[in-house]
Amino acid sequence: MRINSGGSRAAFTLVELMVVIAILCSLMTMVLGVQRYAQSKSRRSRTEAQIAAFSAAAEAYKADNGSYPRGEETDAIASVGEAAGATTSSAFTDSNLALYVLLTGDMDLNGKPDSTEPGTAQTAAPTYITFAPSQLAKPGDKVLFMRDPWGKAFGYSTKRAKAIQAGADDATFGHNVTFDLWSTANMDDKEKAWITNW
Repeated sequence: MRINSGGSRAAFTLVELMVVIAILCSLMTMVLGVQRYAQSKSRRSRTEAQIAAFSAAAEAYKADNGSYPRGEETDAIASVGEAAGATTSSAFTDSNLALYVLLTGDMDLNGKPDSTEPGTAQTAAPTYITFAPSQLAKPGDKVLFMRDPWGKAFGYSTKRAKAIQAGADDATFGHNVTFDLWSTANMDDKEKAWITNW
């Protein structure tokens, strides 16, 4: 800061102002970088917790039914090779939705477990897990899929378990012999960065 010898008026030079602006810009860049890292870390932690909850629900399902949640849709996709890019997104969400129905008992896909109607012999399917609205892709009245913190569908596959049941284990169908559960963590083409149960 310079003081004018002719009076008491003080002023900053252009160089001093530019230095201050440069320092502020570099501090903002660092803060934004830390914020992005913290958001990414938070999403990964939430995804890991969701996968652990799904796995626990699948174990409870197995305790009641004698097998892990499986259906035509979950037997159709693999978590090795195909899941890295060859599987269509509709097959991916179909498998995800099949797991959702098996774990929640929400057959009409309205986001709430189905209940037993009074006076009927039909009983509601058991509920092994419940979801917060933010965990479901439900743009209208119907659930489309269970979503990860990036807004994408979780992957679920029992293709290897189906092959084992048929007597022909094939490791190219999946990582686990029971079920594979994963999130691409918004990195579809980088399988090593996925969040998985294997």
